[in-house]
Amino acid sequence: MLKRKSSFDHSSSRGPHVSIFSDDPTLRRHKRKRALFRPKPNKQTPQQWIPAPERSMSELLEFVLQHEDAFKNQHRLASLYADFRQQLDINPEGYHANIAAWTKALTDAARAGVVPKKGTTHDLLNIRAANELAQALQHPQYGQPVCLPAVFHEAVKKKEMLPMKDFLTSKESIYKTSWIPSPWQVLQWSLRQVGVLSQPQSPRKLEAGNFVVVKNVEVAADEILKNMKDQTSTADRVLSRTDFLNRFATTLNPSAPLTTDDLDVLLVFLARDKHAISYTAQTIKFKPEHEAEPLPITQEDAAIANLRDTVANIHAQLPPLMEKISEASAAAREAVAAKQMVRAKAALRSKKLAEQALAQRSDVALQLEQVYNDLQHAADQVEIVEAMRAGAAALKGLNEKVGGAEGVQGVVDAVNEQMATTEEISNIINESGGQVLDEDEIDDEFEALERADREARESQEAERTRERLEEVEAVEQRRRERDVEEVRRKETEAEAEAEAGEDGAEEQVEEASQRMARMSFQQPFDEETEGAEEERVPAHA
Repeated sequence: MLKRKSSFDHSSSRGPHVSIFSDDPTLRRHKRKRALFRPKPNKQTPQQWIPAPERSMSELLEFVLQHEDAFKNQHRLASLYADFRQQLDINPEGYHANIAAWTKALTDAARAGVVPKKGTTHDLLNIRAANELAQALQHPQYGQPVCLPAVFHEAVKKKEMLPMKDFLTSKESIYKTSWIPSPWQVLQWSLRQVGVLSQPQSPRKLEAGNFVVVKNVEVAADEILKNMKDQTSTADRVLSRTDFLNRFATTLNPSAPLTTDDLDVLLVFLARDKHAISYTAQTIKFKPEHEAEPLPITQEDAAIANLRDTVANIHAQLPPLMEKISEASAAAREAVAAKQMVRAKAALRSKKLAEQALAQRSDVALQLEQVYNDLQHAADQVEIVEAMRAGAAALKGLNEKVGGAEGVQGVVDAVNEQMATTEEISNIINESGGQVLDEDEIDDEFEALERADREARESQEAERTRERLEEVEAVEQRRRERDVEEVRRKETEAEAEAEAGEDGAEEQVEEASQRMARMSFQQPFDEETEGAEEERVPAHA
């Protein structure tokens, strides 16, 4: 087919063809024009300020602002982030209120597991005071809190927080108080009174260190002791360190488990301050409620704890083996369906090996559980025997105090002898003093009293009978009166009805007479009825 030539020739309108690789003078001319209007860079012109991107709040700061009432008020928030240390002299109440607000916020944040720490875990029972903590609390508007050093200083003074190193190494309980000051404290007080030493001031710089949060430790310890009250067996009160951490990891916070540092703090507190446990590097033993102090860890306790850990490890190996058996069985079925016999046999071999391992682990677990049950019964029997031995020793001591059976018999004989002597003395005294009483006179007086009492009862009974008869007579009289009134009423009604009937008859007769008088007997006679009228007989009145 022939193409129709376009009426407009593009080549003629564009001018001569210019290659993109050639040096076109037209292009150079346009470039030169653009360069004339392009502003020259001025090195002295300052660059425009670009605001820094807004920094997002940390997890710790978000928790404090959302859950702490003191930090929800903007005016109070500004005061908390400001330097309020000078308020200690001019406004002590405001100073201590701010300290209490910060202490509560840090305690709750530690319990929630949002306080920063090196690593991925978060301690719940201790806080690391360092620059990382101040940076995590940095507010977009108020910056970093200035008085964090004062907060930790006051918390340590009130024993709400304690340095972790001192807490772990101290031999004395944190609740121990001494009313007698030490010589150094007396000297310091004297020097302050004379003006040589000034009052202690809170540090201005936050020194790095870990501080134990006493309130969180107390709450965790109380929850653990509450859960262990249900364990009555001796073997159940013995735990390994791993078992203890697995069992009570979420006691304080279900979403944030306790760390190993928290475990060290908690064990020291339970052993030293609560006197509830005794522990070694790997074994922990709780004391029974009836004992004042926990017993030391023995080899039997360590064996029980290790045996429980071994049973737990073997039970943890069973689910993977069962899953492996299921996977091998499914793989064998798929291979058979795909006609892959080699693969199917390999899957069946793997299944058999897993089944053998599962059976072996199950048998071992069963044997270890039997051994653990035997140990548990033996430990309980030891406790029972110890209680019986203590009871026997107590009974022996008491029997020795009373002198045995012979001593008790002698005491009883002496008591009986003295009682007989006392009775004999009383008889002698009664015979020697006073006149002899006349028994006949006493009997006569007693009969007179009985007779008077009987007559009084009879008179009271007769009076009650008379009153009842009078009541019956009154009731009968009222009934007769009602009957008479009823008869009279009926007679009156009958007479009234009779009178009304006579009056009605007379009125009817009178009305009939009047009608008869008004009747006309002269009626027109018709010719056709004339004969009939003649035959009528007049009616007699």
